[in-house]
Amino acid sequence: MPYIDASKILDYLNSSIICLSEDLTIKQVNATAEVFFDTSEKVLLHKPFASLFDPNGDNSILSSLQFSLGHNHQITEHEASLTLANGKAIIADYSIHPIIEVDQLNLLVELLPIDRHLEIAKDGQRINQQTASQQLARGMAHEIKNPLGGIRGAAQLLEGEITSPELKEYTDVIIREADRLQRLLNSMLGPNRKIEKEQINILEVLEHVRSLILAEFPSLKIVRDYDPSIPELMADKNQLIQAFLNVARNSAQSVILNKNRSAEITFKTRINRQHTVSNQRYKHVIQIDIIDNGPGIAEELLENLFLPMVTNKPDGTGLGLPIAQQIIVGHHGIIQCQNGHQHTIFTTLLPLEDEQ
Repeated sequence: MPYIDASKILDYLNSSIICLSEDLTIKQVNATAEVFFDTSEKVLLHKPFASLFDPNGDNSILSSLQFSLGHNHQITEHEASLTLANGKAIIADYSIHPIIEVDQLNLLVELLPIDRHLEIAKDGQRINQQTASQQLARGMAHEIKNPLGGIRGAAQLLEGEITSPELKEYTDVIIREADRLQRLLNSMLGPNRKIEKEQINILEVLEHVRSLILAEFPSLKIVRDYDPSIPELMADKNQLIQAFLNVARNSAQSVILNKNRSAEITFKTRINRQHTVSNQRYKHVIQIDIIDNGPGIAEELLENLFLPMVTNKPDGTGLGLPIAQQIIVGHHGIIQCQNGHQHTIFTTLLPLEDEQ
């Protein structure tokens, strides 16, 4: 039976394996660790392990290493927040194993990022949440529409019997407000037609949205960071325009309200390979990021951002983002949102369905 080099087996693991000497410099890494730190083994060898992390970050793994070294004790930590030297924040499980060789103590570190696992679980929650809220909103809308129509009809009949112009002003108010509520209810119901798919170019959709947003917010700057190699996809062009318009308008309103800096939004497109969206793995997924330099979203709103009527704007209806999510979920995708450093990122993932 042919001999298998044990060090090569480590390269096939999903976890990053790093072997450290007693002074916490790197002695050996596997291929996964090279990808994780985006650095070759040649550069990593003999480098202090601490130099791979942001010195200002709350990196518990560094104190855990010191404890393991001082007490010759194995340590395992779940869902630890780590910040790499390049500023990238990740969530990972890690284990530290002391290894004694003759009179020398080494440490074996195993790192497993779980960001994607957590995000996939959240995607499932978002879709279930969106489906439940959509059913609730539609039920409420239908229950309200019938009596609302009766109120409007009664006001019209009453208006026909009134001769005093002063009194007609009151019936006019009732009719106008009934019409306004009718429009609001129609918005709660979301798109009222089936998805009609055709071959479309996502960049054409974003350019159309860009022109609409700039017409509405002339002082806004929109930066384009497009990948021109993105292929066409089967989708409903008009519905996607509506979805991205809702997201971009939300971002535009956020940055326009922030008077402390110039208002700027970035439209960014990329292709993700072998990507999972809502527990379904796709060969290729289009990622569209809408990034604004606004003040960010309050943490208490972030988890419920795609629920109807959730908004932090005084005159907002809280329907734009739920409708956008409904459209994207209808295309088997998802919209995610996260706060960054002085910016907010809305990430839309759209699978190329023919490559499922």
